[in-house]
Amino acid sequence: MKLIKKKDIFQNINTEYEISAQVQRKLLNGNAQFIIDLAINLELNSYSTVSLAIHLCNYFFHHKCYLQYDRFIVAAASLLLAQKIKDGDPRMRKLLISFHKIMQSIEQTKMANEALMQSLQNKLCIAESRILKVIEYEFDIKLPNDYIEVICKKCVPKKFEEATFHTLKILILDSYRTYAPLVFHSWVILVGTFLVASSQFSYTPYMSPPPQLNMPLINNEEEAYKVWLEHVERELRDFEINKMNNTNTRQQEKTTILKQEDLKDFLLAFNEMLFLNQSPEQQQQQQQQQQQQLQQQQQQQQQQQQQQQLQQQLQQQQQQLQQQQQQQQQQPQQTLHQSS
Repeated sequence: MKLIKKKDIFQNINTEYEISAQVQRKLLNGNAQFIIDLAINLELNSYSTVSLAIHLCNYFFHHKCYLQYDRFIVAAASLLLAQKIKDGDPRMRKLLISFHKIMQSIEQTKMANEALMQSLQNKLCIAESRILKVIEYEFDIKLPNDYIEVICKKCVPKKFEEATFHTLKILILDSYRTYAPLVFHSWVILVGTFLVASSQFSYTPYMSPPPQLNMPLINNEEEAYKVWLEHVERELRDFEINKMNNTNTRQQEKTTILKQEDLKDFLLAFNEMLFLNQSPEQQQQQQQQQQQQLQQQQQQQQQQQQQQQLQQQLQQQQQQLQQQQQQQQQQPQQTLHQSS
């Protein structure tokens, strides 16, 4: 699947209708939530399968118009296809029942019967074939989940390894609520979410690299980050090469993937998602905090201005006192001179 340029991500292709970037962000997030709910109902515990399903759904709707397709049908078909690609177990009947159950909670639907189940199955199969056409029947889709163990074993201190592993799985799944997987390489998503995960445990991976990474200690933070990215990419590339050798797959040309500007852009997209998923109460609290901070800054500025004014007044008073003292000193001298 080809990566999409960031500047094109919210363009309304194949449609004459304009859908704003803000609405599209919410749709990306909504697609992810629906697929996660469906997977929970199916008792599907495969993070890779769920991530791939969300990726397929969002990739499809980048190339097709939301207004022309039922996004819930496409989302369900994406999960069905992802199960076939990852697990080889579509579980069609159970998926249909779970789909109908969730749709009843979203909107009023008819009671489940064989005719309705058959109609849903037909729609899912058609949607699945459309997704296959959009992805051009490419099944070897690289996901960040495939490399979690590598980065945890090589870049995490032993005492944080298990906690980081589980946190990273959750953050990677959350990243699929954004446009990031459509734009950035899976390694960029992996390392970006890893940096967020490591910050939760108060360690900076590039300033205190574990021995297994074979990276020298560097005091300069900017230089350490640059060298750390090179070491991480080397480890990921070695893992990929070994994997390809085992499957007799052709190796891709070597180009730098972990670029600082891409990681920065990914983290911005990830932060947008975190803000989008805040409840109205949380958003209100954040706005209140921002207003309080602004008020505090304004008060500090006013206090500084008042202090400056006081200092100026004191300086003026001191100057006046000095002038008066000089005048008083000059008067006796003048009287003495006159008397002489």
